[in-house]
Amino acid sequence: MSNALASDPTFTGRDDASSEGADDKAALTIKAARCRRLAAGISDTQAADVLSSMARSYQAAADRLGKHD
Repeated sequence: MSNALASDPTFTGRDDASSEGADDKAALTIKAARCRRLAAGISDTQAADVLSSMARSYQAAADRLGKHD
């Protein structure tokens, strides 16, 4: 994995948003989709695995927010 990916805080799978709601759920869903798209478009399998894991984490967080509606 490149140093740029390793040092980018968006690649940690964490979301530091302090409020919950529809906007947060939408943002997490967008992040999940972006990670899936990036993972599908790269040949570095280690980076693709990290991005796929991040996508699952973002989607799970979005799904949890949806249960509180």
